[in-house]
Amino acid sequence: MEADGLWLSLLFVASMIPFIEYTLAVPVGILFVNQPPVLTVLVSILGNSLGVVLLVLLSEKIRDWTLKRQNSQKSGRQSSKQQEKTKHFLEKYGMPGVGILAPILLSSHIGAVTAVALGVSRSYAILWTLIGVVLWAIIFGIICVYASHWLLPFFGQ
Repeated sequence: MEADGLWLSLLFVASMIPFIEYTLAVPVGILFVNQPPVLTVLVSILGNSLGVVLLVLLSEKIRDWTLKRQNSQKSGRQSSKQQEKTKHFLEKYGMPGVGILAPILLSSHIGAVTAVALGVSRSYAILWTLIGVVLWAIIFGIICVYASHWLLPFFGQ
């Protein structure tokens, strides 16, 4: 099985997109495009990691701008229900829990950005989110390799 640079590039870019990430890039690359599993997982991890890091770095700038704007307007709005739930989740499980569970439950991008918005340091949010991404991308790769004979008949292959 030989790697195709064009497909790997597309998988890399797809891995950077929130909600597509490695969760679609790994199965598509391994099952449908027949790319080498280890290379597909590595490319997906790199793409997703780059997307998370860029979004977290930009999110802090956006957060600072939003806070300045809210302070200048003296807005008395309360935080949203979703933000309260995320804050509760952060307090209960900490950033390690959010970093490991967010990539599979919602999106690694959303988990990291929300954590930073709630006051977790960028480096800590990035570290634990990337640990979660690596863990889940490897698990997805193993599932795709060993369960392919069960999965492919569902797609007519």
